[in-house]
Amino acid sequence: MNHHLRLISAVTLPILFTVGCASTDSKPFADLSSDSNQPAVTAHDKQAEQAEQADVNEAVKLAINNMDGYLNRMEQDQIQEKEQAIETDVQISTEANEESTDMTVLIVEDEMVFEEASMMLTAQESEEIDQIIASDNSSDSAPEQTKFFFGFNKTQLSDEDKAVLNKHAEYLLNNKDVVLVISGHADNRGNKNYNQYLSLLRAESIATILTAAGVPEGQLRVSGMGDNIPMVDATHWGENRRAELLYRDALMLSSQ
Repeated sequence: MNHHLRLISAVTLPILFTVGCASTDSKPFADLSSDSNQPAVTAHDKQAEQAEQADVNEAVKLAINNMDGYLNRMEQDQIQEKEQAIETDVQISTEANEESTDMTVLIVEDEMVFEEASMMLTAQESEEIDQIIASDNSSDSAPEQTKFFFGFNKTQLSDEDKAVLNKHAEYLLNNKDVVLVISGHADNRGNKNYNQYLSLLRAESIATILTAAGVPEGQLRVSGMGDNIPMVDATHWGENRRAELLYRDALMLSSQ
């Protein structure tokens, strides 16, 4: 509002000043001293002055009315600009929401494509997965290691061998129709009778580990072979100090 008042003043004051000057010029200042030569003011002069003042007043009113109309148009323009700005903001917000919805759909589709691509494995990756599955289903097939070696005059196995024997125990527990034949062996050094006894102790130590894991004794056959069956020849002492595992069908063994 102050801005409007300043604007009105800036427009109307120069007009009033101009009109005032014109009015002053048309009527000279009265001389305070008596001058017999000064002409007397006639009724016609007064009428002309009044008409001139009326014209000035009309011009001032017209200027003020024009200024009011100009200010009203400015207010209307400002209101329209604000309304257009609000409509523009609403439109931009709506378009942004629509784009956000479209992006969400695209992200979901990209995730689906990624999942499908992740299913396309290389041959090496497929082989690794097969190995993992095979290890998970290890109870379906017997462990590959079937020979266990001992130190000189020893009947105890290493922790690694015991871990493998636990896998044999798991296989036996899942295959009740299988019998495990355990044969112990010794090298040819020393007394033959002692070697026979030592080979039997080695076989029994393996059977003890399996029964401790829950394998029934009925699924185990234990024997000591002494130094009678060397794996390579009699001079390979380390390889002959061993125990061997052999899986047999229980029905076939019972029929023998």
